[in-house]
Amino acid sequence: MSYTIRLSLVLVLAAAASAFPAEDAASDGPLLLTPYIEAGKIDEARKLALVKGLKPEIVSYSGLITVDKVCDSNIFFWFFPSESDAKKDPVSVWLNGGPGSSSMFGLLTENGPYALSVDGKLSRREYAWNRNSSIMFVDNPVGVGYSYTKGGIPCYSANETHVGQNFVRFLDQFFKLFPELQNNPFYLTGESYAGKYVPAIAYTILKSKSKIRLEGLAIGNGLIDPINQLHYAEFFYQLGFIDSATKKKIEGEEEEIRRLVKSGKYAEAGNMRHDMIAKTFGIPAGFKTVYNFLVPEGEPRPNYQAFLQLPEVRKALHVGNIHWDNGTLCRDILWSDLMQSMRPWLETLMDHYRVLLYYGQMDMRDGYTASMAFIEDLKWKGSAEYNKAKRKIYYVGKEIAGYSKSAGNFTEMMIRNAGHFVPTNQPKWALDMYNKFIFNVPF
Repeated sequence: MSYTIRLSLVLVLAAAASAFPAEDAASDGPLLLTPYIEAGKIDEARKLALVKGLKPEIVSYSGLITVDKVCDSNIFFWFFPSESDAKKDPVSVWLNGGPGSSSMFGLLTENGPYALSVDGKLSRREYAWNRNSSIMFVDNPVGVGYSYTKGGIPCYSANETHVGQNFVRFLDQFFKLFPELQNNPFYLTGESYAGKYVPAIAYTILKSKSKIRLEGLAIGNGLIDPINQLHYAEFFYQLGFIDSATKKKIEGEEEEIRRLVKSGKYAEAGNMRHDMIAKTFGIPAGFKTVYNFLVPEGEPRPNYQAFLQLPEVRKALHVGNIHWDNGTLCRDILWSDLMQSMRPWLETLMDHYRVLLYYGQMDMRDGYTASMAFIEDLKWKGSAEYNKAKRKIYYVGKEIAGYSKSAGNFTEMMIRNAGHFVPTNQPKWALDMYNKFIFNVPF
């Protein structure tokens, strides 16, 4: 289905959905924290934001922060203080991608303090990323999950500049809500399409001269420089999933996508890339998922969306009767952004912050092999040092967790036996990698 037709359909559906109130509302309205923050009622705001009623009990806070009053755009977050030393430990943001994916997916199925089982039960995650850092999971941008706007299509993000601006407004208020964390080291992390979001937010922080103490960026299996991450044919051929004739056909399609990108036809390029991936992986190779070729049928995952819409969960998270958005409209409005490169911004950021780009070895969509062409061509102050650097085995204890290469403030890493969702497939190794990065421990 073409981008134009899909967008037209989703606009009709969105208009129809807005005519009906959300069902099973736990209360009339969501907890909007901005009025309390602006009035200096910080203690009251934090008391209201405290999450209660979930088992097991884990200290956390949730609510919405207004990032655009004209549009009535509000961003939802769920924040977990560090279980070690919250007053001193680093603070991180985790973002899932899509575009249009809720970061509650990451919280409940990857690296958050809560783990959601297939049968809908919560438990404590053994390798949660808040062991030694405070971490917030944020539905980004507006129009995803419980983040919403009442301003209609003009108020949705159509490019990464808008994404970055809204998010920095969110962060500025978040640190007013938790002022004791303002001077802690701060990190932006995420995966997949967060390869766009994370650099956009960091670049906005850099250019706005914000007081946020940003120290680094960590991106897993990120879509960052799409035109130079089009290397699916060779990867699949070397794995034996396709023959030489299919390889040649896919290489031709990859070249056509590059031509479309260079011509500025980003939506068409995105459509072609989407169709190429679906057809190549689904028909010649026989896979039902592109995220991990060790699991051809796909990994069974809990229904986190249904869980988040339970009345008791809505009440605990203070979202009231607002609509849970699956991000379809957000995705379609950002579709022309899909094939545009974040490389220039990333190269600038690499001269100012520490950067970790990590990849699951078995990811067939945004994997290590497909990304090396753009990584090896990055232009930054440490480029020459990186080109001369030696690749190292990355150990976690006595286990070979992967392979890394570092130069200056930059590290690229491949995690063994993991797919697109590294913290899910290799939780122990992912936590070790994350902790080493935020505490600046050499790999």
